[in-house]
Amino acid sequence: MNAIIVLRQCHRIRKATWYVMDKGYDAESIHRQIREELQSGSMIPVRERKRKRISGRYRRKNLAEFDEEIYHQRNLVETVFSVLKRRFGENLKARKYWYQVKKIKIKLILYNLRIVMKNYSLLFLLRNSTEPEIY
Repeated sequence: MNAIIVLRQCHRIRKATWYVMDKGYDAESIHRQIREELQSGSMIPVRERKRKRISGRYRRKNLAEFDEEIYHQRNLVETVFSVLKRRFGENLKARKYWYQVKKIKIKLILYNLRIVMKNYSLLFLLRNSTEPEIY
């Protein structure tokens, strides 16, 4: 399963308290890996089928402990990915892996600079508009 390999790679780089995924990743093997191997929590909505009991110890535990607030933070990440794709394009022209990584980092830096500049200009406008005029 590709998700299990990607989870291991991500966890090696940055250990997370929670792994938040959509319903497509609701499998007992993924829940087990996150809980036992990675020592983290899984926040994956459980796929419920009519009149069927939810199988798997970790899937049942996840259903009981599911936190909507944590799960909906996933929307923030999805929004940033969407903005990055719309603003800078979905494709990478670089062929080699390290050049692709550099290109992604450049896109992220540009995105962050854009946010900072937007906030700075808004702050500047607000500050100037609230100062009393002296004649």
